[in-house]
Amino acid sequence: MSANTESNVSPPDLKVASRIPASRYTSRDWEDLETERLWARVWQIACTEDCISEPGDYWEYEIGPLSIVILRDDEGIVRAFQNVCPHRGAAILKGSGGGLCEVRCPYHHWRFDLKGHLCGDAQSDQLEGRPGPMSLIPVSTGTFGGFVFVNPDPDCEPLEEFLEILPKELAWVGMEDYSCSDFLTLPLPCNWKVVVDAFIETYHLHAVHPQMLAIADDVHTPITLYDKHTMFMQPYGVPSPRRKGTVTDQELWEEFAANLGHRMGMTFASTEDQGTHPPVPEGQTMRDVLVSRIRAHLASIGPRFADLDDHHIIDDFHYHIFPNAVFNVFAGWYGLIRMRPGATPDESFVDMWNFDLRAEDHPENHPRPVKSLLGVDDLSSFGTVLPQDLDVLTRAQQGLHQPGLDFLRLTPAEARIGRMHEILDRYLDPPDDQRLPD
Repeated sequence: MSANTESNVSPPDLKVASRIPASRYTSRDWEDLETERLWARVWQIACTEDCISEPGDYWEYEIGPLSIVILRDDEGIVRAFQNVCPHRGAAILKGSGGGLCEVRCPYHHWRFDLKGHLCGDAQSDQLEGRPGPMSLIPVSTGTFGGFVFVNPDPDCEPLEEFLEILPKELAWVGMEDYSCSDFLTLPLPCNWKVVVDAFIETYHLHAVHPQMLAIADDVHTPITLYDKHTMFMQPYGVPSPRRKGTVTDQELWEEFAANLGHRMGMTFASTEDQGTHPPVPEGQTMRDVLVSRIRAHLASIGPRFADLDDHHIIDDFHYHIFPNAVFNVFAGWYGLIRMRPGATPDESFVDMWNFDLRAEDHPENHPRPVKSLLGVDDLSSFGTVLPQDLDVLTRAQQGLHQPGLDFLRLTPAEARIGRMHEILDRYLDPPDDQRLPD
């Protein structure tokens, strides 16, 4: 059985922006435009539904200078509010927690019910909770795939319209059934778009991650451009044509096990000796062997993917949900990388979430994720790929400040970057001298 996907594959002659002004990554004016016209007006992933699974649970989402509180009210409804008291402007909640019966501002103890309505102030301990000018400022919410999306714009389009065809394309994965025990945040000395750029193209693989050429085809990676979002499909378990037939079954086995062995039930990003590769039956390839190993692991979890074709069992369905969420989607496991702006155009935060499909009776099914802040010296357990990326991202931001660089010039393999900037122009409506060139 094949997954039910209907990709709108872009024709090869589609014109996409190929020159990007370098100042978009370094300019404070451009960052201010993003704060005013992007983050305040676009749907974005704030947290998972597991972060607020019980009434009274809350979770703070920060994006640049904006702070949004997501909570589950006493009727089980997911709500979100700008993190500000309408009295004197203090932030009402920080971090995450649970057990709320009301929201109390720490400055003057003004109190709000979980629907955001004022129910008590300094003059009265009990007011009738009802909508009014002193209610918390609501933020639009929606859910998809187990995620809570937020949009501060009260006049925004429905989330279903924003997501386009993606919910239908990803229905085969069943993302809402996956579990994430923790997520990690890493501060980086580069613009958030520099990170997005690196994670939505495979063109850098041969230079930055040469070890991955043994297990992934970075050349035959078809790109799909939707309206706002993009996708590529990368074959795994086969070498890159750049290796010109030099990859042995042993090398392919070792690199796949080291980088994606968790998909076969091994330890994530294992550095252990993987031993001699399993035998390859006559008429089969190492890719076939890997598919069989992945199928066996998935079968130990449940029957969900029993009839899925090999293509959907092993290959990477890689989505960019505009503006700042990147998904590596595999059967039984997927990763989310979310980029957020920092205090200056040269700073950002990268949030990394790993999601596993667990058996229904697994004792750690759908836990509340725990947040951890990492430093660049804490990445030894993530394998080789992420540290390689971080080193080159720092160099990229440094280069963007050089006065001789006016534009970034994209190849066809980097079309997803061009599309992202076209959608940025749509949201930001920048001055003529900052728009994409014709």
